Amino acid sequence: MRVIIYNGDWDACVPWTDNHAWTKGMGYVEQNGGWHPWLFNHLDSFGEQVGGYAINYHVPKGNFTFLTVRGGRHEVPETAPKRAYEMFSRLIEGGSF
Repeated sequence: MRVIIYNGDWDACVPWTDNHAWTKGMGYVEQNGGWHPWLFNHLDSFGEQVGGYAINYHVPKGNFTFLTVRGGRHEVPETAPKRAYEMFSRLIEGGSF
């Protein structure tokens, strides 16, 4: 099973720092050195850009990631639609962050 916990990095209602603390508190081991940018290249953008930042965790029989969506607020798909589309596409297609 694949699980993604995500937040917009401009969300004042539910700050990403709270969800980061919650996911870190689960006690899973961070992979790939912890925080790292996830990049994407949208068709109408000017090349590769930062979509946000992610932490992948090693969990038994699964894939668990916490990530932020750059420029997203409480309603990420509304406020950062290109990045949200990329995030959901990777989730469905099994892409990495």
